[in-house]
Amino acid sequence: MPIDGAVPIELMPTPLTIAADALGAWIAQHPNADVGGVALQRDGNSIKVYWKGTPPPELQTLAAAQPMPVIFHATTYSAAELDPIARQLMTDHGDTVSSTGPSHDYSGISVTLRSTAPAAATMAKLNAESPVPVIFWTFADPVDLTTNT
Repeated sequence: MPIDGAVPIELMPTPLTIAADALGAWIAQHPNADVGGVALQRDGNSIKVYWKGTPPPELQTLAAAQPMPVIFHATTYSAAELDPIARQLMTDHGDTVSSTGPSHDYSGISVTLRSTAPAAATMAKLNAESPVPVIFWTFADPVDLTTNT
């Protein structure tokens, strides 16, 4: 259903978000085990596509056609490789780890530790057990969303 009236400027698509959406849509339509992800660069003037190995020629052609620079960044791991490891870390260490996921550059797993976790010892243990690097992100305790308090 269309929205009546003016759209606030902060909600208007920009060339950067349009290009990122186009790249993300292509990746979603062409599943590939080597994909990392698409990220808008903090400078607001370019897009980074994380990929393990050589990106497909079709994706490179699409990237070249965008109005914003698209930078392909070679990754050590793909999202498909990191996601199950991140889930396993949460399963095995839920008492000290409050969240996990691929690091921003797909070089390993980023973890958020619970505030009660001894950081140095926990990180040493996680890295000793993990087949990929585990990177400390921050401290934060999980929030119980199952109650009304």
